[in-house]
Amino acid sequence: MEQKYDEKWEELLADLSDMSEIAEDMLQKSIKALDKKDIKLAKEVIQKDDLLDNYQITIEEEASRLLTLGQPLKRDVWNNIAAVKIAGDLERVGDLANDIAETVLDFKNEEYLGPLVMIPELANLVSDMLDTVLEAFVTRDVDLAEAVCRKDEEADNIYRQIYKSSIKIIDASEGTRKISQVVRFINIAKSLERIGDHATNIGEETIYTVTGKRVKY
Repeated sequence: MEQKYDEKWEELLADLSDMSEIAEDMLQKSIKALDKKDIKLAKEVIQKDDLLDNYQITIEEEASRLLTLGQPLKRDVWNNIAAVKIAGDLERVGDLANDIAETVLDFKNEEYLGPLVMIPELANLVSDMLDTVLEAFVTRDVDLAEAVCRKDEEADNIYRQIYKSSIKIIDASEGTRKISQVVRFINIAKSLERIGDHATNIGEETIYTVTGKRVKY
C-alpha cells in the first residue's frame, strides 16, 4: 500500500510540475507579447487557459484519491492539501497571465506612449519567484521557500513605484487616450504583483508542510 501511495504521489507531483511549467510559460509569453505587441503570441496564452484549468481539476482528483488509500499519515494529509492549494495558486497565475494577454489585444491598434519602464523588471522578478518556489516545494527546501517569500516585498515595492509614476503621468495628461493606456499598464503591474503573492503563498505552504508551522510574509 505504501509503495502504491508513493507511486501515485509522484504522479501528482509530475502533474503539478507540468502545470507550473504551463503557468510560467503563459506568464513569460504574455510579457513578451506585451513588449513586442505580438497579437499571435497573446492569443496563444489565452488558448492555454483551459489547459491549466484541466490540470487543476486533475490534481484535485488525484489528491482526493490519495487520501483514501489506507491510513494516510498527518504529513501525507498536509502534502495533499498543499498540492491542491498550490494548484489553485497556479490556476490564478494563469488567469492573471491571461488578463495581460487580453490587454495586449486591446493595444493592437495603439502605439505605446513610451517604452515599458519597470514592468519587465517586475515580470522577471515574479517569474523567477514562481520558478524557484516550485523547486522548493518538490525538494522540501524550507530555506529556498523562505528566500522566495522574502522577495515579495521587493515585488510590492516595484509595483508601488510603477503606480506612483503612472499617477504622475495621469495628473499631467490631457486627453483620455493617454490616461486609458496608463491605467491599463497599472492593471498589468498589479497582475504581476499578484503573481508574486501567489508565489509567496506556495512558499508559505511549503514551509508548513515541512515544519508544521504557519508563517505569513
